[in-house]
Amino acid sequence: MDARPVILDVDTGIDDMIALLIAATAPELNLRGVTCVAGNVEIQHVARNTGKILRMVGRGDVPVSIGAARPLQRRLRTAQDTHGPTGTGYVELRGEDRQLGTTEYTTVPAPRYIGAHITRHPGEMTIVALGPLTNLATAVQHGVQLAEGAREVIWMGGTLEERGNTTETGEWNACVDPEAAEACLAHNAIDRIFPLDATQDVVFTIDDMEALPDTYLSGIVRDAVRFYVEFHRKADGIDGCYLHDPVTLIASLLRPETVTDEVEERLACDTSQSPYAAGSLYRSEIPERRIVRVAAALDPEMMRDELLGRLARAVERSSR
Repeated sequence: MDARPVILDVDTGIDDMIALLIAATAPELNLRGVTCVAGNVEIQHVARNTGKILRMVGRGDVPVSIGAARPLQRRLRTAQDTHGPTGTGYVELRGEDRQLGTTEYTTVPAPRYIGAHITRHPGEMTIVALGPLTNLATAVQHGVQLAEGAREVIWMGGTLEERGNTTETGEWNACVDPEAAEACLAHNAIDRIFPLDATQDVVFTIDDMEALPDTYLSGIVRDAVRFYVEFHRKADGIDGCYLHDPVTLIASLLRPETVTDEVEERLACDTSQSPYAAGSLYRSEIPERRIVRVAAALDPEMMRDELLGRLARAVERSSR
């Protein structure tokens, strides 16, 4: 079976980093490009982190496209308390390392990059969006037919019944750019959503990371995740962390049987100026809106084994 063509849209913080490592080394996926959006950290950190992570597993051939530096209408807010000052916890991927080679940064902005692939390969491209939806919304607003042209658009975002991680009812990716989430939902550009209801079903610990093969890259992963665990211990009272983005990647494309419950909903995103409501997903009564498949539960043990196995194989490919 041919590898599935995929574009990842990321705001590379800690969990995006792990999703990138897995996507770049998964034989089932043909990673056709990675597009960057500001979210967890500013766009320059996202782009640098993304390029360096790809190089570390020998995938400097994957084009990286830089996208939105701020949300459609709102001021950018970042999550340095969650992901560290540059997005990778206690390790900072600064400086250049000639041994790692170079990454192919494309001059084509992310919305145009997505649009070009959708146009040239209708019905073939899967887009996995792991951050705010600013790049996808911009593409839609410029006439890119994601609803008809993509094979599937998957988003890690939002929450339905689970308490939010940004507001009581709002998840981070949706809260950073509510207008983008609403634009994508209104244009029927999202096929599947993995909200907190599913991604928080499995907790990863420091011991999980210590069990990884002892390579240069696993040291980076451990330093990043250690920061993440310390944040979650303070914020959520758990002795571990949630890895929303790689869980979404695996459950949607690599091990779909890890999804144990799924619902179908017509959804909208609150775009009010209320700091308590903006970014909250709610059920829409508009019949023209596409019914979206929403993961509601995962098998935690199956997901833990799958993610850690794939991450172990990825860090063994470290270029240094």
